[in-house]
Amino acid sequence: MTKKLKVFIMSKLKIIATIIVKPEFKEDVLNMLQTVTDATRKEEGNISYILHQDINNSSKIIILEEWKSQEAIDFHNQTEHFVILKTELGKRPIV
Repeated sequence: MTKKLKVFIMSKLKIIATIIVKPEFKEDVLNMLQTVTDATRKEEGNISYILHQDINNSSKIIILEEWKSQEAIDFHNQTEHFVILKTELGKRPIV
């Protein structure tokens, strides 16, 4: 008897984003990122979106993202909260 197996490959996309901010802008940037994190986690295509702060350099912020598809990332990049974040980060010099 021959058994046929169906194999389903789930493809997830992962992004590691690193931001190093000047110390005087750190609190503002962290607050903005928390707002974006809260909104992003509610997006349909988001699997996870986690902020980390480097224990050796508190000005270094790492964002670990996991998405269901490229379309989900494209959607995220057009959301109001992400567009505002990009604009605001542009006003604060990063290292």
